[in-house]
Amino acid sequence: MGMAEASPPILTAVEIEALCTKAIAGDPDALEQLLWSYHDRLTEYARRKVGPDWHGKIDGEDILQEAYVDAFAGIGKFEYRGEDSFYHWLTHVIERRFIDHIRRVRAAKRDVAREVRTPAASSYASLMQQCMADSATPSRFLRQEEAVSAMMSCLARLPDDYREVVQRVHLRQEPIAAVAADLGRTEDAVRRLAGRALEQLREGLLRVSQFQSRAG
Repeated sequence: MGMAEASPPILTAVEIEALCTKAIAGDPDALEQLLWSYHDRLTEYARRKVGPDWHGKIDGEDILQEAYVDAFAGIGKFEYRGEDSFYHWLTHVIERRFIDHIRRVRAAKRDVAREVRTPAASSYASLMQQCMADSATPSRFLRQEEAVSAMMSCLARLPDDYREVVQRVHLRQEPIAAVAADLGRTEDAVRRLAGRALEQLREGLLRVSQFQSRAG
């Protein structure tokens, strides 16, 4: 899949307000479209937060993924106060997650045996290609950032156990046996869980790709 230079569409103020209203009311598709549309700005914000001081210790994409999960859980508390209010609300979520990661890094110094590998942006794009490999519908995501954005928002919508298995097995490349032991499941059960999760991701990616199609 070639990655051409392009940018997600810039929504009008009217479109942003309409999507925010729907998202607050419980429409996950509207929230997904907002996340996809703001992904580039949110990614840059997360990376700036990490900066040189925490580079190599904290990953901006990891923070953003957790913020997306929080967005789906807490969107009902968001109050629309202008076209940039959704972006600023998410930056506060990112800020909280960044502080959480700082605490984890400091705690890890006291537990040197504990190592958590965070997935690189390319891992999200690779997982997207894996999900779409058997699809008759070609991917419409032209840039790596678009693929990453789509994968992050779709992951955020998965049930917690589905998301954990995908992140650990497919993004962080942890051994099935270790994941199964942590979850108290058999290895076959984890494989089946991962398979169902990938199917939901595939359906989600096809859904999110329609944002790109309508915007093109």
